[in-house]
Amino acid sequence: MKKIIILLLCCGLIIGMVGCGDNTAPPPTESPPTIASETAIIETPTETTPPVTSVEPTEKEKEPTPTENKAQATEPTVTATEPTTTAKPTEETNSTATAKPTESSATENTEESGCITIVETDDPPKEEIIIPPKPSADLVAQKVAEYINQFRTEQGDVTATVIPGLTEYCKYRCTQLKTNFAHDTADQRAAAEALQYGEYVDWSLYGIEGEENYYTANVREAIGKGNWGGTADEIAYSIANGFRNSKGHWSYVGSSKYTYMAVGVMYDGYYWYVCVCMDSENTDLK
Repeated sequence: MKKIIILLLCCGLIIGMVGCGDNTAPPPTESPPTIASETAIIETPTETTPPVTSVEPTEKEKEPTPTENKAQATEPTVTATEPTTTAKPTEETNSTATAKPTESSATENTEESGCITIVETDDPPKEEIIIPPKPSADLVAQKVAEYINQFRTEQGDVTATVIPGLTEYCKYRCTQLKTNFAHDTADQRAAAEALQYGEYVDWSLYGIEGEENYYTANVREAIGKGNWGGTADEIAYSIANGFRNSKGHWSYVGSSKYTYMAVGVMYDGYYWYVCVCMDSENTDLK
């Protein structure tokens, strides 16, 4: 501003001197054009440039100043940061994954981090207990007869022949043993009568009237009951070995006097029932 004022004063001074002169040429040393031209050349570019560069851009930039732009740019950043810091979706996800890890949470972690996440829990893995099915009763019965003959030969006796008709009788007796585990004569006769197996007793042939005729297998019987487990071979060995270790049963089961044999086995879901019948004659032929 000072330079502008000086320039204006110089111009006014020159004009005054020109207007008030007597048409006489001024001395060379005080020539106004020289002073004016020097002042104009020196001062004009200097004074004109600042207003252009300082005034107009400043007024345009006052509306969006750099400070205000920074404030405006900062405000969205703060606004965007607040949900990230205050909201709890991340914490809820972490707590959910910690409390109860699931496959979905593990998948989400994998997608976010780009790596495989292994979730470990304190609970040991549950082992599935597989209970093998019970072997068939017929297979167990077959192996019981095999072990009995094996034990007979080990002690020097002959093997016994297994007969099919008597085997069916032994099976029927096993169904009776479930409700009445005993050497019951009435049950034995009922089994023979149901199968019409064995010797038929007709009292009239003996001159006896009024008595009911019946069937009888007329065999030596050994019965057993137990909660044996394992394979068919293991169960059969336990049964046969039990009879061998019973002195009363083995006196006829393991005796060479009885050369015919049959074995019946039944399983009711908890107990195994077994009936072994021995005879010195082929009962199937009676």
